[in-house]
Amino acid sequence: MNTLIPIAHELPAHPGQAFRPIEPEKMHLRQLFGILLQRARLGLAVAGVVFVLVMAAFALKTPTYSAMGAVVIDPSHANLAQADQRQQGWLPPDTGAVDTEVEVLRSPALAEAVVKRLKLWNDPEFNAQMRPRLFGLAPAAQPIAQPDKELLAATTDALMSHLWARRAGLTYVVQVGATSTSPRKASMLANVVMDTYLQRQLDGKLEAVTRANKELGLSLEKMRADAEAAQARVQQYKNEHGLFSAEGATMAEQEMSNINQQLAIAKADAAEKASRLAAAQAQLANGNGGADVGAALGSNTVLELRKHEAELSVKLAQLQTDFTPEYPEVKRTAAELKDIRAQIHGEITRILSSLRAEAQAAAGREHSLLASRGAAQGGLAANGQAQVGLLALQQRADAAKQIYEAYLNRAKQVAAEGSLQQADATVSSLAQVPTAPSSPNMKLGAAMALLAALVSAGAAMLMAEFWDKHLRSRLDVERELGVPFAGVLPDFRSVKPKGLRGPGAEPAEYLVSHPFSGFAEAFRNLRAFLMVSARGDDAKLIAVTSAVPREGKSLTSFCLARTLALSGSRVVLVDCDLRQRGTTKLSGHQDVGLVEVVQDKVPLSEALIHDSKSNCFILPAAGKSVPYDLFSNPETDDVLRQLCEQFDYVILDAPPILGVADARILAAKADRVLYLVQWNKTPLRAAQSAVDILQECGANVAGALLTKVNVKDQARYGYGDSSDYYGYFKNYYIAAA
Repeated sequence: MNTLIPIAHELPAHPGQAFRPIEPEKMHLRQLFGILLQRARLGLAVAGVVFVLVMAAFALKTPTYSAMGAVVIDPSHANLAQADQRQQGWLPPDTGAVDTEVEVLRSPALAEAVVKRLKLWNDPEFNAQMRPRLFGLAPAAQPIAQPDKELLAATTDALMSHLWARRAGLTYVVQVGATSTSPRKASMLANVVMDTYLQRQLDGKLEAVTRANKELGLSLEKMRADAEAAQARVQQYKNEHGLFSAEGATMAEQEMSNINQQLAIAKADAAEKASRLAAAQAQLANGNGGADVGAALGSNTVLELRKHEAELSVKLAQLQTDFTPEYPEVKRTAAELKDIRAQIHGEITRILSSLRAEAQAAAGREHSLLASRGAAQGGLAANGQAQVGLLALQQRADAAKQIYEAYLNRAKQVAAEGSLQQADATVSSLAQVPTAPSSPNMKLGAAMALLAALVSAGAAMLMAEFWDKHLRSRLDVERELGVPFAGVLPDFRSVKPKGLRGPGAEPAEYLVSHPFSGFAEAFRNLRAFLMVSARGDDAKLIAVTSAVPREGKSLTSFCLARTLALSGSRVVLVDCDLRQRGTTKLSGHQDVGLVEVVQDKVPLSEALIHDSKSNCFILPAAGKSVPYDLFSNPETDDVLRQLCEQFDYVILDAPPILGVADARILAAKADRVLYLVQWNKTPLRAAQSAVDILQECGANVAGALLTKVNVKDQARYGYGDSSDYYGYFKNYYIAAA
């Protein structure tokens, strides 16, 4: 049965096909987690050391105290020198303005002012030269009265490292803080910084006012003289050109204006009277005897005559009705009526004459005014030409006057503002004396120590893992070594049942006593691999070797020989490691062995040891001396040839490839070579170098075995090999045993 190693993974696809290394596989999360579990002890040790070191650094740090105050940026202070304060039109400072003030609070100039104010160059905290020397045995330096530029700059830099300023969110509040080894000094520094900041603002404003007063005073006298000279030139020009004015206009302009007004009135009057005359003449021409003449209708005389005419007409009509025309009364009434009508006609004629005279008078007045306007226009034109020059002079005079008045008003304002300046910020809260140190923060230190410990542990584990790569899986063997994968041999300690004691707890004995255990199944899988990969009868001689010692060659060779023998094959195991003699130690010490057979011609039958538990034979490496170049002796080849004729499998327990030359000779003589690599132990470069040597020797490397595999640890890596699934078959193996 195939359990530990799937048959498709351990056997070649076809003996005639060349092995092709698989492509590299990317590491996934499970493998990374397995690496961390494998290196847990190293990680815990590194984490513990780093955690202790970081916490010790925090604990040994000198305690420092932090004090914090706050200022409010408020440039809306009223100007007390101005009566009209329109605060409703004030706009608050924008973000840029507040950030600018924050940078001012952080500036070296402000820090230098604080240093000069407090003489911090004599403070040992800010000037290392003032600290006691030789661990307090030598006295400190004497106080310095006037520091040089280098000392002042160094002290300023030291102070800036103890100060900070930041804006509180998006408000106009700026928090100002200071740190020091003394709580009172920390509070004092923060308060002095805020006070110095406000004082520098006031000093700057007062300096600007003083400078403005000085500059304005020098300019006012000159500006006043310029304004008076310009006004004198304007008046002289007016006198020379007769540009006298009243109420803002020249005499010519006023005269022209009056004539135009009178001319307009005269034109309207003439038009009106001409119209009345024309209307009266038209009405008279209608033949109504002037009865409908408008001008006559307004005359009282004509109205009285018309009334008398109407009465006489009525009377005449009555008389003519009663009497003949020759009646005296009729004649007298008719004569009176005719006389009245003659009077009316005469009155109308007089009215028309009056209208004609008025129209002629109005026309004459209009013509007179037109003549007067023509004369005035000539004078106005002359004045207009003179006004061009006057306008330029007047503009220069007005400009000089305005500039002088503006400077005069500004001088008055500056003089009034000199003693009324206020800073654009106020202290909203003073820095109080702290009661507890702000540093070291042991909670923060513990968090940082924990973080540093975790990072260091992870880095140490990964560095240890990848510093010298080892082989852990089929993928590693085929990718890195380029040889077929023969199988996985578990570490007996990882599969041994709990409570197993005594001689039966030895791997070779357990293999025989528990033939259906997981440990025995791994060697049966190896036997199956050898059977399938065999190329006929010339595959009997099998050499078992490794790159370095202590990789389980002897135990693997012994257990493989027993497994092959238990399956019915005739097997002999030859101990070719003449220095370590691992197989000889497992089988028991003998006086006759391989050396005696080759050199002393001892018969094989006397040297071979029969293993009654598995029916295999062992040719030990007996004797105390190590012969020189035994395996290059042709007689050794004869011995191996005899063994191949008598047995189905001849297994050679060869020494390591990298350390002993005998291994190269044996690998070249063997039909097949089983190359052992200890799981997660053999360095990759050593394993690759050994494979290169085997190939140089012309050895037929049948496959590579991973030995001493801890199946539990291997499952943590998550490579997907058969050992990952050992837990699924654990109960199955126990039941079968």
